[in-house]
Amino acid sequence: MSEREQSVTVSSPRLRVFHELRYRIFMVYRRLFSLVWLTNIAILIVVLSIPSTDRKWLTTIALINLSIAILIRQDFVINLIYTTCCSIPLSWPLAVRRRMAQVYHLGGIHSGCATAAVLWFAGSFGYSLGVKLSDPRQYHFSSATICLSAIVLFMLLAMTVSAHPMIRKKYHNAFEAIHRLLGWTLLVLVWVQVMLSLEDHKASQQSLGYTAVRSPDMWLLIIITTSIATSWVFLKRVPVETEVLSQHAIQLHFQYTNAVRGGFLRVSERPLLEWHSFATIPVTNNDEKCVKGCSVIVSRAGDWTSRQISKPPTRLWVRGVPTMGVMRVASLFRSVVLIGTGSGIGPLLGHIPSCRLRLIWSTPHPEQTFGNGIVESVYEADPDALIWDTRKNGRPNLVELACEEIEKIEAEAVVIISNETVTRLVVGELERKGVPAFGAVWDS
Repeated sequence: MSEREQSVTVSSPRLRVFHELRYRIFMVYRRLFSLVWLTNIAILIVVLSIPSTDRKWLTTIALINLSIAILIRQDFVINLIYTTCCSIPLSWPLAVRRRMAQVYHLGGIHSGCATAAVLWFAGSFGYSLGVKLSDPRQYHFSSATICLSAIVLFMLLAMTVSAHPMIRKKYHNAFEAIHRLLGWTLLVLVWVQVMLSLEDHKASQQSLGYTAVRSPDMWLLIIITTSIATSWVFLKRVPVETEVLSQHAIQLHFQYTNAVRGGFLRVSERPLLEWHSFATIPVTNNDEKCVKGCSVIVSRAGDWTSRQISKPPTRLWVRGVPTMGVMRVASLFRSVVLIGTGSGIGPLLGHIPSCRLRLIWSTPHPEQTFGNGIVESVYEADPDALIWDTRKNGRPNLVELACEEIEKIEAEAVVIISNETVTRLVVGELERKGVPAFGAVWDS
């Protein structure tokens, strides 16, 4: 049996149960989250089992977790991780390439380290408060340090609760505001809290500056601050040319940067309150060579997108650099089926891998909604592309369509760009069949 046949054949009920557990319940995101927590539990056991361990390390461990959580979301770090994982040769076994393609689940590290950091901060606060109340002579914790630590902990808990999937989906705009505004406030407060703590514990003959330079907490804060600031260093308001595709979609053209393979960029009207990510499409000339600039497709899917379509913008705020996303993993396979629904065609056109491929695009009234130009681009990328008009043909069974095309082109994998519900359904069904399938949802 060939490697591809092994990847798409699940013959026994026991194997189907294994795939159900592995790819639905114990998905890579959750496995990474669990690995982070198990590592932190092991560190906690070590700290508790060694009485001589200075409990001031609780704050340091919290900051280590927080540093990792923030770095893993930093644009340059994301691009580095994607480039590393997606640069392995096609000659490597499919099993290895399949695992490397799960790189888009790195959000599991972010959420795992962030939640672990909150509990370490809680432990540090509880220890400091206990010492303050029971034995203030053992360590001197000032009232200012205790009060500021309580405020920091309360704000961290508020951010964690607002990030819960159910709350985040129901109150997404509130989540964005809380995460951003409280995050900046917390950064300032943690700097003050750490400096106060260092002042509390420094030797009488040492200066605060000397103590701070020798403290790992300060250097971790420098890493955190630099990581957050780097994205905002590139904040600027750039001109944008709007191409109206229909009453339901527009294409925004930018000249300030080039598209990144399988990447996206962030745009905003109010940079302090909200940001929206869109996959970038490279600009080509008549010789089909990439030139300066990129574009994104915006379809009507909420208040912000509706406003852009009704009143096309001439300038928008951008920050950071174009960042790689799930479409980047398509380059790991010799042949691939690409599935997109609605404006998900944007990410697909943004990175067409140089391999055997089949494009499946499901959308209502494709020409009317996105214009003949986008439809022609789809057929240029794949002359045998399957464009499914849901207004004429109803909703398709994307799993069945994908399986048919897999057999036709002997595809090694499937990549889907769609909403959370469809993505989970298609990826889950294909994985149960043993087909390597990839599709990011909002928390990936």
